[in-house]
Amino acid sequence: GGRRASVLVTKGGTQILLQLLLNANKESPPNEELMVLLHTLLAKIGPKDKKIGMKARINGALNISLNLVKQNLQNHRLILPCLQVLRVYSTNSVNAVSLGKNGVVELMFKIIGPFSKKNTSLMKVALDTLAALLKSKTNARRAVDRGYIHVLLTIYVDWHRHDSRHRYMLIRKGVLQCIKSVTNIKLGRKAFIDANGMKILYNTSQECLAVRTLDPLVNTSSLIMRKCFPKNRLPLPTIKSAFHFQLPVIPASGPVAQMYNLPPDVDDVVDESDDNDDAETESEIETEDDKDQNF
Repeated sequence: GGRRASVLVTKGGTQILLQLLLNANKESPPNEELMVLLHTLLAKIGPKDKKIGMKARINGALNISLNLVKQNLQNHRLILPCLQVLRVYSTNSVNAVSLGKNGVVELMFKIIGPFSKKNTSLMKVALDTLAALLKSKTNARRAVDRGYIHVLLTIYVDWHRHDSRHRYMLIRKGVLQCIKSVTNIKLGRKAFIDANGMKILYNTSQECLAVRTLDPLVNTSSLIMRKCFPKNRLPLPTIKSAFHFQLPVIPASGPVAQMYNLPPDVDDVVDESDDNDDAETESEIETEDDKDQNF
């Protein structure tokens, strides 16, 4: 239970399990049963330990789980708990960037795929892990560069068409969550538009409206479409008010003075508020090592 997991964390259980994982990894080849058990336990107590991401990184355990998945893609019994642990690790932004550099985003796309009734639990966990990883702007940009927005939309349409009984709504929502994460950056929104994402999500949402249990898909699709819809310029010549009031004090460096001192040929209606994504992505990459040093 949750309470027992919390007690285990307070007694230092996380560090013990991570140390056991490191020891088990020294064997060649590692004991599969032990690896499954350790990852299952870490996946259970991980959400109760807010510092598990930091602990795993400091102990050098991040790449153990990642390499197990890379080397055992056909061994679903082993990689399922490994993916569950990677999902927990990925909630830490530094870990997400580090794992992304080591190819985890590309790896997830080897696991997720078109509609299949087999291994749906694995598909769901892989999508949840990918959605967490793509919240990192660096990973989102990597996904855009590799054309994964188009892949995600294709996968979503395939599951939408074949899941006629709506048994796999959570998987379909998982794909949408990945798209939602990628479209948090400007490049992702552009890629979504270029991949005909607006039309795809609009049409699939229309087909879901009659089924109340699919409301989460319609809601998430609507959020993505609203976020990605191209901005239209307000039909105004200026944002300056038509009415003027005498203010007692107007600070020379304040926003009001700046706006009214703009040259007449400057368009003050244009909204460039989301044009700093690239700078944020670069900042995220640069600060990764700084965060590690602080720990």
